[in-house]
Amino acid sequence: MRASVMTVIRLGPCAVYGAAALSLVSVALVANAPSSALAWGVYMTMVPSTRTLVLALVSAPDPAFWGAVAMLIVGAAVGAYLAVRPEQYLRLRFVHAHVALIAAGLAIIQISGNGAGLASTSFSQLPASSWSVVLRSPTGLVLLVLVFLACLNAHAAIIKRIRV
Repeated sequence: MRASVMTVIRLGPCAVYGAAALSLVSVALVANAPSSALAWGVYMTMVPSTRTLVLALVSAPDPAFWGAVAMLIVGAAVGAYLAVRPEQYLRLRFVHAHVALIAAGLAIIQISGNGAGLASTSFSQLPASSWSVVLRSPTGLVLLVLVFLACLNAHAAIIKRIRV
């Protein structure tokens, strides 16, 4: 039971990378099939939490756009492998989880903005956030907590390895 719960926690970063990849694919679906209700449904579900990523890549040339999609899918797949084999590649698991934590945190912050996007905003111009911002997106909150627990798990594994 404990091992399966820990595996689910370690899969948290995969969900962040997968959500970002799904968001980019939804943009391509809307561009290729603008009358599809499914494409618009996926797009409208995913874009609020990954708006900065979409706005940054929507004007990129096709190879860069699809390269970003491929990198995110590979990131999710690597994370799944790292979740199943937690003691191998401990440093890679640590970095993988922390990059996902930063991405999830930035996604939560951008949900707080009422503007069309934060693509041209620097870190110093980001709005101050509060817990009310986090509560606007229950899915984002769950992802943030899962990724935070995955980071704690990576820290605990590193400390355990150092002590042995």
